[in-house]
Amino acid sequence: MRAFSQTLRPDVALMALYLLAGLPLQWWAYFLGAIPFMNYGPPPWPNFPAYVLAGPLAAYLFWRRSPRARLATYTFLTFDILRSARLAHWLPLVVDIAIILYLQTPTMRRLYPSMWSRRKALWRPWARG
Repeated sequence: MRAFSQTLRPDVALMALYLLAGLPLQWWAYFLGAIPFMNYGPPPWPNFPAYVLAGPLAAYLFWRRSPRARLATYTFLTFDILRSARLAHWLPLVVDIAIILYLQTPTMRRLYPSMWSRRKALWRPWARG
């Protein structure tokens, strides 16, 4: 069982809150109008699956330190980067790139090891080293 203090790292909490922030911001933008400097607003068909479903799921996996957390976070942030570049919203673009680069640091790679190395170790137990 994981120690409770490990789940309350400030950097992990900030990244999870950033991923989770899309849920209330998308609903707010849907009812009150688009947020001009961010990716939230109409049309709902690309926004709701991403910011209402995928973002909170990535935040949950990230917070719980699931083996799939990095992959889910990379996938969601890549979508957000492409959307930010297409809509010319530079604030989320810079934040998303900063989070992806931070996830590449040795500390975060130890905290969230690659899912692929685990799968390779399970498929080929003789290749563990």
